[in-house]
Amino acid sequence: MRFYEVDIVRPDLPRRWTGHLLTERTWTLPGVECPTCGETWSGQQVLPTVDVTDLPQQGLLREPRVVPYAEFTALTAGLASRLPRGLAPEPGMQLGPLRGSAMGVFGPLTTQDGWDLLVRGDALTRLQQEGLKGLVPVRTELEGLGPEALPLYELELPIAGRLDPTDVLEGPRCKTCGWRDVRISPEHSLEANSLPNDLDVFLPANATTYLMVTERFVQAAQGLGPSDLMFREVPLARR
Repeated sequence: MRFYEVDIVRPDLPRRWTGHLLTERTWTLPGVECPTCGETWSGQQVLPTVDVTDLPQQGLLREPRVVPYAEFTALTAGLASRLPRGLAPEPGMQLGPLRGSAMGVFGPLTTQDGWDLLVRGDALTRLQQEGLKGLVPVRTELEGLGPEALPLYELELPIAGRLDPTDVLEGPRCKTCGWRDVRISPEHSLEANSLPNDLDVFLPANATTYLMVTERFVQAAQGLGPSDLMFREVPLARR
């Protein structure tokens, strides 16, 4: 099986679609100021299926902000049990469906940042019919798509597999907030024995802003027609 990294079309190439989004999340965990390592930081994890409406402190998670780490732990009390297995609350984690405004015309597949994936309604049906594994679609709450436009769905992207450790330089992890410096080689590969066999789209555990898909996904995506995405094959490291 071959694996590919998904990226936004290069800026020097023409775009086929005019779709553009101005969005936010229902809830965003605050970034943190850590008293131990001195860092101020937030991550990029997005979980559109997670609903915290009934948490007493959910009103304090509506606006992105930065708080001392001790306040972060209090604000996220009771949240861990609502997250997918293996995940813990992380500074900057975004929860709930994508909301906001949509403009223009969208292709079958869209990415805003390179680590997210939006699928047009008809394209989602096709991908599901192809039997792709691990698709968790969440309908977006977007205004401006127009009465005849097809809905857009966001895929919740599971964390699985790893980049080859020799391509990822990781500094020591802060014992308080968990922050560490990470640098990734531009010519990275995937650790072959870590890769999932039950997912066709995922984010590597040691590089969660790198969106990976299988050869099956690429073949199905190509059958949907042109999208403003690029697929670059990623070599496998076997040890």
